[in-house]
Formats: sequence, C-alpha cells, structure tokens
Amino acid sequence: MSRQSDHTKRLGIWLFASIFLLGASSALGAESARDFDGCKAIADDRARLDCFKALLNPPASAPGATSPGPDSLSSSASPGSSSAPSPDAAQGAASADNWPLVKTANPKGGPDALAIMRTADTTRSDPDLAGLLVRCQDKPGFEVLLAVVRPLPPRRKRDVTITLGTAHPVLHAEISSAGTSLILPLEASTLAIQDELAVKVDDPDGSIQGVIPLGGLGPALAKLAANCPASRP
Repeated sequence: MSRQSDHTKRLGIWLFASIFLLGASSALGAESARDFDGCKAIADDRARLDCFKALLNPPASAPGATSPGPDSLSSSASPGSSSAPSPDAAQGAASADNWPLVKTANPKGGPDALAIMRTADTTRSDPDLAGLLVRCQDKPGFEVLLAVVRPLPPRRKRDVTITLGTAHPVLHAEISSAGTSLILPLEASTLAIQDELAVKVDDPDGSIQGVIPLGGLGPALAKLAANCPASRP
C-alpha cells in the first residue's frame, strides 16, 4: 500500500476514533456516516484525502460574523499598520491551524465535547499510530490521548516511552474504554514547549511507534482552554 493510501486510511479512522473519544458518536451519527462513506467512495487518493481533511476541520464562522471586505484586508496588511500581524504571530497562527478544534454536541444535552488533534508524521510513524488528541475534562485541565489505529484491549495498561528533548520517560498509560487510544499521564503544557513528540507503545502484538509534530500547540491549547466549560467562571 502506498504512503498516500496509508495516510488516507489513517485519517479516516482518526476521524471516527476522535468522534468516539469525544463521546458524541450518536449525536453525529447518520450525517457523519454519510459524509465518511462519500469520502471513501472517491477513487482519487488526493481527492479522498482532501475529503477526509474537510471532515476533520470544517470551515467555521461565528453567528452573525461577517467576512472582511477587500478594504479591510488591504488596510490590515498595509505596511506600518498597527493591526498588521507580525511574522511571528502569522507563523504561530498558521501552526495552530494544524490543531483543528473539534466541537461535537452532547447527545444527552450536556456541554459540548471539545478537543484539538494532530495526526502523526506519516513519513516517520507506523501506520498504526493515528496521532495525538488533547481534550477538555469535567474539571479544569486537559486530558492527553495517543490515538491508535490497531484496537487495544480496553482498560489495560501499556508502557509508552516518549522522547521530549533529551528525556525518555516511560509512562504507564491506560487504554481507553473504546480501545482506540491510550491516556497519557502528563500535562499538555509540558508538550507545548517542544517541537515534536516521539512515542513507542510496548504491546505484545507488536510495538507502535512514531512522531507527532507539536508546532502551534501552545496557541491551540489557549484556544481550547477558552472554550472548555470547566475553564469558564
């Protein structure tokens, strides 16, 4: 199977694993299933991958918001304008876009489930590694999950060796009830100061290893925190 096909498969599974992890599969149900089946039916690999990406990161606009007109765009980008973003700010915003904010309605009528996610680097990762997901909790703080394609036995423990800079700690991670992810016992803020996260999951059926880029995680966490129900007064 080609690298492109591997990535297409991973992205499709990652989409529905993320929905399940967010606890809103029944809320998205029929519509998401139809969209997913439509993407799978596309013959061209590139177009199929773009379709999955569109499901993962749909365009969003705030209610009542209006798109800026040409005058406002040229004004904000004019040299010397105080409203023009700095190169660093623009680069940070672009990196944060790599962490789409996923919001799904709670089928029981409670607060929306919220998370940000990033797929693994396909050139340096096993096909069974999907990516990293950071989600809101019922209490202040985040939960960090390593999403996998190969199902693992729910509620069991696995040793996960991570590489952060020069450190190589071994985390005793619990597998989620769905078997699609491992809950990593570490603070999301620890990851925000790193460029990438290398992981190796020790499993009797074969280790799963790879690399997840972390660029833009800091701004993405700030955006997530601003939307988490438990973080609001």
